[in-house]
Amino acid sequence: MYAMRRISRIIISAVLLVAAAGSTADLSARERAPFWPGSDVRLSWGWMALDHPQMAYSGNYHSLNLWNTYYEDIAWYLNESRYIGGDGYMTGAVSATYSYRFKRWLELSAVATYSGYHRSFYDKFTGDFAFRQSLCSISLMPYVRFNWLYRKWVRMYSGIGLGISVIVDKNEAVYKTGALPAFAVTPIGIAVGRNFYGLAELSIGTTGLFVVGVGYRF
Repeated sequence: MYAMRRISRIIISAVLLVAAAGSTADLSARERAPFWPGSDVRLSWGWMALDHPQMAYSGNYHSLNLWNTYYEDIAWYLNESRYIGGDGYMTGAVSATYSYRFKRWLELSAVATYSGYHRSFYDKFTGDFAFRQSLCSISLMPYVRFNWLYRKWVRMYSGIGLGISVIVDKNEAVYKTGALPAFAVTPIGIAVGRNFYGLAELSIGTTGLFVVGVGYRF
């Protein structure tokens, strides 16, 4: 409950901060920025992506009902064999995006995202490395971005996308694949800069809850 309240406070603070930045930009740029159709590429990183590795890390893997034997496989290696698990780590959601600007307010994009969870296992008697568990998702998603503030140096937007994630689970015991829906809903995002720019988003879905990155318009 405390964690949820803390996340809620962070989300509210982020929304207020972005809104304030947009208002300041609007006051400092009375004239609309010139528009030209063209392309846009982005590279971003997101925290707390709602994809398969994040669910596995938080203990909700079994609720997906993709592979009912997952826990039994890992339990066998931990309890019946001579292996112990080391610390695991999440990569976060790493996304590459290509967009095309059709209108001042409309952009269509293709988003490719990688999220992974990796953990090493060791021999419990010798301490030597035994094998590595890798659980990852690779998603491809069409995405629509709506610009509702378009200034010379600042753009603010919302967006939505829906696609598919391919899931790969690989360790010493199993090699399994599956698929899940990929999606992203972005209530608010901001890009600061002209041709080269930085970006920050508050989002829900495969690309992460908080997203930061860089981009280039051409």
